[in-house]
Amino acid sequence: MKSKEELKQLHGDEYVEAYEKKLPMRLERLLGYMRLDKTVRAVDFACGNAMLMELIAPRVKSYTGVDFSEPFIRVANEKKARLSIENADFVCADINDFCKQRLQTFDVAFAMDVSEHIYDAEWLATLKSIRSSLKPNGRLYIHTPNAEFFLERMKDKGIIVKQFPEHIAVRTPEHNAALLKDAGFKIEQIRLIPHYNILKVVHPLSYVPGIGKFLKARIFIEAAA
Repeated sequence: MKSKEELKQLHGDEYVEAYEKKLPMRLERLLGYMRLDKTVRAVDFACGNAMLMELIAPRVKSYTGVDFSEPFIRVANEKKARLSIENADFVCADINDFCKQRLQTFDVAFAMDVSEHIYDAEWLATLKSIRSSLKPNGRLYIHTPNAEFFLERMKDKGIIVKQFPEHIAVRTPEHNAALLKDAGFKIEQIRLIPHYNILKVVHPLSYVPGIGKFLKARIFIEAAA
């Protein structure tokens, strides 16, 4: 098990630079599953380089990005200025500390491609903090890899491909749902969706009995506080 300091080092300048190569379409395709309007105060936990900001900020009242990485927050603020987005702000902070100071503040929270970076005990504590920052019946949207996907199973066993070193907790849909329920959330929907890269071509086969469960690459969850 990696220490908190080791995990933080994995998300330093080199990781930030590599993350810039990831395309917004990985998240843009999720917009149709979200309930957003101009009354919503949204918070994006582990916001990274603010990939979500340009997609979400125009659709909501306010967008706040939170990340413990100073390099990511710096890049996010640069992007905000470059795109002239006025209803966004960024906070460099630990999620738990951030939430303690903002109880029942937000209508919608995002945790996109972050849960797989956090061990169970810490993620459960983080989910409880996130829930405390949401207004009653506020919503949390989660996007994460599916541990049952054939490629994730190969990574787990070290067959041909290696797991990303920062992906320390890739979970099944059931495991994700159990942690959310333990944190006090109600599951509204769980969708098993295609990968965002070339591997999306295998998704049509995910409906084939027997092998289908191994061909659903990503998990998208909507949960209510």
